[in-house]
Amino acid sequence: MATVAAVVLAVTACSVSGQPVRTPDLSGRAAPADAFPYGPGLPVQAPGVVSDITFRPLSKPNDPADCTPVAVDAATAQVRVGPGGPAGGTLTAMVVRAADSFDDFVAQAARCGQFALGGTVGTTVSTTVADDGVSGGGVQLERHLVMGPRTETSTPPTTAVTEFVAQRGDIRVYVQNRRSGLDALGGDELAATRALFDAARASAFPR
Repeated sequence: MATVAAVVLAVTACSVSGQPVRTPDLSGRAAPADAFPYGPGLPVQAPGVVSDITFRPLSKPNDPADCTPVAVDAATAQVRVGPGGPAGGTLTAMVVRAADSFDDFVAQAARCGQFALGGTVGTTVSTTVADDGVSGGGVQLERHLVMGPRTETSTPPTTAVTEFVAQRGDIRVYVQNRRSGLDALGGDELAATRALFDAARASAFPR
């Protein structure tokens, strides 16, 4: 299967002063379609997809507010989505220009072990940062989403996200395995998700 390829073009936007400023075209740094282990990764440009990946709401901030991630430059985002494995979820890879440092990103994730997701009705996000760094550079996070309050008669839907993130300069790459329930990934699927991250990182940060 052919990899995703694109011609890197120079695109511009307007600065506050009205002068054109260069916006990096990251299409050539997107994760290859055939790097997705369970089926090809396809381009996605649906509104809100960057918000979903970064846990930064489009409207209201998270609670506490300082657990709202710094905005990435959504105009630069290149997103690919493919099927997940035995857990029945999806795999997502995104490369995007970030405004904060990688150290600050990791520090916020570690500090915000639980927060309410802004713009939702009672969704909470719990985050665990893996103690060991990822070889080659990066971090692994496990996130659990509970979409609503628990009651004696009902249990809200839940989602688990295994996430790998790396950054070089202001270019950041995310890979997520998102599935229903809160179970951990099996060893084979975790290894496959990590292999996708390695491929996405290599594409995002060419030598």
